[in-house]
Amino acid sequence: MTITPPTHGRETRQMLRNLGCVLVFLASSCSEKSSENSRDKQTELLGEDLNAPFTFRVASVREQQAYEQREREFDPSNDGWNSETFHGDTTAQLKVLAKSLSANTPPSILSPGASATVLRPENLVTIFENDGMRVLRGPSDAPAKERPLPVQLQELTRPLHESGGNVSIRFKQFRVRPPSNGTATSSSTVLYKAKASSPARELVQNATWVIDWIYDDTSSSYLIESIRPDNFEEVNLKRSPDLVSSGQGQTLFTDRTEELIERLPRGGLIHWGANELSVRGLYQNGRGLIGLALGDANGDGIDDIYLPQYRDLPNMLFLSQPDGSLKEVAANSGLNWLDETTVALFADFDNDGDQDLVVGTRERMAIHENTDGSGMNFKRVLDVPQADTSSLAAADYDGDGLLDLYVCNYLSSVGDETVTLSDAVYNALDGGANRLYRNVGNFKFDDVTKSTGMDVDATRLSLAASWEDFDNDNDVDLYVANDFGPNSLYLNNGGRFTQVAADMGADDPSFGMSITWGDINRDGFMDACISNMFSAAGNRITAQPQFEEDLAEGLEVDRIAYLARGNTLLVSKNGMTFDEQSAQAGMVNTQWTWGTLFADFDNSGDLDLMAMNGYVTGPTVDDL
Repeated sequence: MTITPPTHGRETRQMLRNLGCVLVFLASSCSEKSSENSRDKQTELLGEDLNAPFTFRVASVREQQAYEQREREFDPSNDGWNSETFHGDTTAQLKVLAKSLSANTPPSILSPGASATVLRPENLVTIFENDGMRVLRGPSDAPAKERPLPVQLQELTRPLHESGGNVSIRFKQFRVRPPSNGTATSSSTVLYKAKASSPARELVQNATWVIDWIYDDTSSSYLIESIRPDNFEEVNLKRSPDLVSSGQGQTLFTDRTEELIERLPRGGLIHWGANELSVRGLYQNGRGLIGLALGDANGDGIDDIYLPQYRDLPNMLFLSQPDGSLKEVAANSGLNWLDETTVALFADFDNDGDQDLVVGTRERMAIHENTDGSGMNFKRVLDVPQADTSSLAAADYDGDGLLDLYVCNYLSSVGDETVTLSDAVYNALDGGANRLYRNVGNFKFDDVTKSTGMDVDATRLSLAASWEDFDNDNDVDLYVANDFGPNSLYLNNGGRFTQVAADMGADDPSFGMSITWGDINRDGFMDACISNMFSAAGNRITAQPQFEEDLAEGLEVDRIAYLARGNTLLVSKNGMTFDEQSAQAGMVNTQWTWGTLFADFDNSGDLDLMAMNGYVTGPTVDDL
């Protein structure tokens, strides 16, 4: 087979520049001469007593000055960003409100005449119910009459405190309208999320509020003048052992990781992932592209798990055992790779009835034959140079009975990458070259990317790919979710592909991170959900007039703002085009979402949607 090396070079972007600043400061401090003048200046600046016991100081004077300069630059009041100053002031007040509501004490940040429309409607409507779960929402014709805010807040949180257990309330602002010149009023839009947990039940409240603020000169702080809810939802979850033991309450999941997976070095699997992998991933490449593979490697009818790892940690293969547990056997099966592995995929490439395994690393892609179907004897049969593989998707695109393989390559080179940000922002074309490999039998593959038309938009920083016959013409098409720009949809026409995403309303120019297919309206055509980033800061800042004023020439506010909007739901119109119905379905905001999955989790006959999200944002583990 012929492998064409990637040709698009990349430079390390913003975070590398920040690291460079730190290195410059360190180098400068190491080269400073030790003179009496410099010591005197340090003593004057830091107030040190040279006769005091020695204390190790991490930062030099120059580093401390640079740090203080950065702090001044980060203060929005110093660069005219009044909206962010307002956001900081009101966020501090919202934390006070959350604390008082959680403790069931009178709020101290309300104006004397504070009012609100109904925060928790009396006539809530049940929109979903099964064993163990009940979801209620406010009616669309809820009364809009203003009432005293303290009473409304008390009525809102009463069910939380009546349910017993711990009560936690949080707010997050994603729109702000600071005071204009000559006016005292201002407003913000916030997410409200409350939870009461007890051994018997869990009660969750979700809402979006528009809050009017007024500045109080006496306390030198903003006070809440009124609240207008945009929506309200309440979820009741029963925690009854009877439901679990009887097999009812299918929407309630039980975490059995530590029970079924043998203990690993330095703690269990959760500890391993949270402490070993997240730290390495964050500081090595900034993305942490690790995707596990599910497949029945030993032929017992139960899926097994292949778990990729970061560099210098051996990959793990968990095989199902007769007692239902999982045993780690990678070292004995030939799959304990030490290379930094980003993705893996089980698939039967040789049609012998057992699952083979593809492993993608930051530098290569390797296919392993499952030689005897036991899951204990894998043999590497193909090793292909490949830069920064981020996704693997297998399907028989040409109908010859053999599974072919599509490979997404995020970067063209990873030799000097720390954290990569595209200069193109919303139309990046500087990623690694994706590849389509045609299976010709006996674990031999031909690179047919160009000859099939798959080379169009093949360098768009791709993160995920998924095959599906969305137009019901009996051959598989391919959707590719791309970072920093439009996604791609390749229409299969007899083994040749045409990129039709924009023509079909499916390009979704955002930070595409995953794609899942499902017929959500039962019309016989597959719909799609693409996971993207919902950013409160992005929504808040891009809506400010100053953002457009400060924007570099040639960039468009609306296109940048779209990057922070959230997930996208594409509903098929008879396989011809797609309608974007994310807001109508209520699934735009699932936070910083890395992946979504359609599945019937409660066996109701309808497809549900699971969103996998998260990012390291600070010390609060359940940060909105």
